[in-house]
Amino acid sequence: MIEITQVEDLPSVQSLTLNLSATKNQILHLNTPLVESLAISKQYKETGSKVWLKLDALQPSGSFKIRGIGLLCNKVVKEKNVKHLICSSGGNAGKSVAYAGKKLGIKTTIVLPKGIPQEVQEKIRDEGAIVIEHGNIWNDADILAREIADKEGFDGYIHPFDNPVLWEGHSTMIEEVYQDYLDGKTEKPDVVVCSVGGGGLLVGILQGLEKVGWSDVNVIAVETYGSHSLWKCFQNKQHTVLDVCDVTSVCKTLATRSVCKDAWEAAQRFNVTSVLVSDKEAIEACLTFVDQERVLVEPACGAALAAVYKKVPELVKLSPKNILTIVCGGNNTSISQLNHLSNLFSTHTTTCPYPPKHDPLEIPKTLLTTRLTTTTTTTTN
Repeated sequence: MIEITQVEDLPSVQSLTLNLSATKNQILHLNTPLVESLAISKQYKETGSKVWLKLDALQPSGSFKIRGIGLLCNKVVKEKNVKHLICSSGGNAGKSVAYAGKKLGIKTTIVLPKGIPQEVQEKIRDEGAIVIEHGNIWNDADILAREIADKEGFDGYIHPFDNPVLWEGHSTMIEEVYQDYLDGKTEKPDVVVCSVGGGGLLVGILQGLEKVGWSDVNVIAVETYGSHSLWKCFQNKQHTVLDVCDVTSVCKTLATRSVCKDAWEAAQRFNVTSVLVSDKEAIEACLTFVDQERVLVEPACGAALAAVYKKVPELVKLSPKNILTIVCGGNNTSISQLNHLSNLFSTHTTTCPYPPKHDPLEIPKTLLTTRLTTTTTTTTN
């Protein structure tokens, strides 16, 4: 941890940025904008809070994933002479690996669970990747990806969220916010709000906060009912793997059976609070966000936005003056898909406070039946 005793001791961004010892074209992610959302801040006018958006939806791969994945792909290609990158994914990690492989001139194979939109698969193929569908959620796809990697060279296997190099890459997001703070463009956040799937983004954020001396900052970690593995860890006070039948969220890139163990361990060391929102709330947040900010994100990202829009009690009780919201992005959506899902949920309530037993009104019957009959075993986040 960085200990800061005087203003002049504040670390500069030069001392924090990753040293790839490589040419500029091997840094595959962008330094994304940090902007205040005037529209969302108006909802907090009674407390005078400002809502800041870290717009990683603007990354060339469509999501924050390219930060860590770009770093890891660079590393294995340079240090281990990997010629084939293999990744299991709910969509976003696969798109990032495919993008990285194209930039590095490396063959890529992406294994996706069934149900990933054809438009997303096409985006990945457009980067030159081989796309394979296998299984019904990410855990199934990962089994096949590992089998392929065993034959092709396991150094080329890129885990979508559970790897220290990924977390190091994701931490650059907070370093950029910190540099904006040093430059007087923003204020220190009182709380960071992010979505959680496998936990890679969460670990990266926590490591980034520690790097810049902001370990006191609160983090609201948001999941949807049916992708609530971190919430379950907090409930059980131990790392927990969800039953297959409990992974029911329409947010495919959050829907993994468990967060990585490091995410659970890190969440206990920092000021992390687990929050749940419904699929419907995540979808409606995406539609509101695209209207207000003209940025399209998938429901997995909408989970974090929903917590801010609905002013969840866990956030309000912190009385934050500056709320940093991670707009992690995502490829698994379109306006038509969001409207379609919104219509499916339109006649159903979203008041179920906890997910152990799904309220039949919470999940439209047509969706629930489909998922329970096809699921056997992703993540952005």
